[in-house]
Amino acid sequence: MSEFIRFFETHTGTIIENWIYRMETAYPGQNNLDLLRALSKKYIVLIADIDIPLDHHPIYREFEVWCENLLQQKVTIDQVLKSSAFFREAFIDAIAEFDAERSELMRLIACAISRIDTFQATIYTYFWKHAHGKIQAQDKLIEDMHDDKLNLIGKMASSMAHEIRNPLTTIKGFFVLVRKLLPPDELGKIDNYLDIIDHEFRNIEMQITGFLSFSRKPIADEDSIVTPLNELIEKTLLLVSPLLLNENIDLSLSLQEGIRVKIQKVSVVQVFSNLLNNAIDALREGKGDRKIIVLTYADDAYTYVRISNTGPEIPQEMQQRLFAPFVTSKSDGTGLGLAICKQIVERNGGTISFESNRHETSFTVRLNSFLDE
Repeated sequence: MSEFIRFFETHTGTIIENWIYRMETAYPGQNNLDLLRALSKKYIVLIADIDIPLDHHPIYREFEVWCENLLQQKVTIDQVLKSSAFFREAFIDAIAEFDAERSELMRLIACAISRIDTFQATIYTYFWKHAHGKIQAQDKLIEDMHDDKLNLIGKMASSMAHEIRNPLTTIKGFFVLVRKLLPPDELGKIDNYLDIIDHEFRNIEMQITGFLSFSRKPIADEDSIVTPLNELIEKTLLLVSPLLLNENIDLSLSLQEGIRVKIQKVSVVQVFSNLLNNAIDALREGKGDRKIIVLTYADDAYTYVRISNTGPEIPQEMQQRLFAPFVTSKSDGTGLGLAICKQIVERNGGTISFESNRHETSFTVRLNSFLDE
């Protein structure tokens, strides 16, 4: 490879000036020309010393210092790759004028390009790892800030819920007492009104349970029990049936018999109630047929509850963040409903997903099937 040495001895200056010209053309006024010349001389030595494997060359071992300097100067990976391409072009231009046998010329080109490509890949990998590490650090920072925010909100929600629950417990006690003390003839006159009060009271209790479940440190976790799935559905429908009638919504049920699940019963009823209430709210905004379809089915591993409505499509910009806290399209909504649903379902070993288009929106809760031992 004596021709290789001869080539670089006679053409180094030409390659450097050609390369610097291309860099200045692409990035006018952004380059330290003295520094470029010093670095390019080192780079040519690295390429020309073919007797030393590239990764063992003393100049190669300086690449981390080079990269850190480039990063400090805010040089982008695009500029680095273009710089390498410009050097390659300068090298090809110079070798085109070099007088040597064709076979020797081809070996010279192949060897030089291989070393250029390998060093370029090394620099690119370093830049990529640096960028990836920076992104991971930023993601971790955002995640930590988000967790701190959720912790604070959880504590606030827990505190507020307990402050509300205490007087409600007193109200509930007196409400039960009123029903017991009223004579039957008097009770009959207002019994329907008392039922409405009782229903609304249970709704408030359910909302408080939701806030408490959103807290990072709930007071007590509900025990899991084996329950017929359809019993949960029927209990939930009792809670929302006045709304269905009032809004003139057609309810369609397709419930597979014999399905049992081991879950936190009160919490999971809250999930189904929330999904049904959301469906009712969606149908209030829609036009045309008002219909909700509740479907239950199971396979060997999982049990599924699918609640669909014929309301409008969920906006695309909301779909990616639908289960995140504080995401809502309702003017009076807290944006915690679906976040709480997701938390409850996952606490019960399940998943919740959705599909939405202009014809129908469906939420599917998947739970583990309970199999008799």
